[in-house]
Amino acid sequence: MKGAFPEKRWVFPPRAECEVKVCCMADVKGVLLSAWEKMLVQRYGADRVAKAKGALTAEERRYLPLFFLDSNWYAFESLNAMRKLTRSLATRDEKNLSFEIGRSMAQGAFSGAYRSMLMKDPIKQIGKFSQITDFFFREARTLETQITGDRACVIRYRYEAGAAPNRGMCQSLVGFWSQVLEMAGAHDVSAAHSKCILNGADSCEFTFDWR
Repeated sequence: MKGAFPEKRWVFPPRAECEVKVCCMADVKGVLLSAWEKMLVQRYGADRVAKAKGALTAEERRYLPLFFLDSNWYAFESLNAMRKLTRSLATRDEKNLSFEIGRSMAQGAFSGAYRSMLMKDPIKQIGKFSQITDFFFREARTLETQITGDRACVIRYRYEAGAAPNRGMCQSLVGFWSQVLEMAGAHDVSAAHSKCILNGADSCEFTFDWR
């Protein structure tokens, strides 16, 4: 898996200001977690992933079933357990791992049973982003989209009181939506996390452009 995705241009807020870890989602569809786990196995090997799972606490392992069922809903704790598993495998050199996880989630979701949710036009696909979010996530945030040009858009997430992202979530969202746009026909997607709620903004804002 390492190196499977081409280098892109993306910009995130300063790392030191994005380390707050607050629950922002309630449930997630199993297909996304399954894609994440498959990426780890491809990247690090099945034996190493199994050993890392065994090193987790019994409570953490409780949220990592033998395999995730694509259409099932899984609690936010499963995401936390997957993050803990990923951190135990990752090295310091893997700076963009969360971004790649987001891309892998989108690739896994829209290469299989849910490929019918893909449009063949990036602009038309953006009109489906809210539907995609509602289908794959039950969460404490709302998504807004804005077309800003023939090949550009802005995505905003507004969080309910008491909910906020962490840096890894923000990075994975950039990867997820970048991959969706590419699968819809966009080329050379560039992205920036232009505003972050953790920096005092009223929303998390992501800008995308492509050719």
